[in-house]
Amino acid sequence: MILFVFVPSLHAQDNALVIKTPQNLDNVLERKLSLDKKRLAKNQYTIQIFSGNYEAAKVYLDSFSNAFPSRYAKLSFETPNYKIRVGKFGTRLEGSQTLDTLRVKFPEAFLLKP
Repeated sequence: MILFVFVPSLHAQDNALVIKTPQNLDNVLERKLSLDKKRLAKNQYTIQIFSGNYEAAKVYLDSFSNAFPSRYAKLSFETPNYKIRVGKFGTRLEGSQTLDTLRVKFPEAFLLKP
């Protein structure tokens, strides 16, 4: 006995690709990216143009902002001094080139290693 089954259309495969991922994968990837950015920031050179008391730091910061308006300087406090630091440079060469420019106005500036 032979049985024939009539099927009007057969589809062996669909063209759609379905990828199933764990629900928390996006959160894990975001945390990984955040940690990588923090690690990269720690491995960058920066230039310190001042270290001292708060009143003098404000004067230096204003002077820097007037001399180099396109550059960002950060004022921070590390016991017992206020410090003004400029830039984040991936290589020593980048930092050194910028340091040469800044030393025209701030001769006491120096490059900090990561």
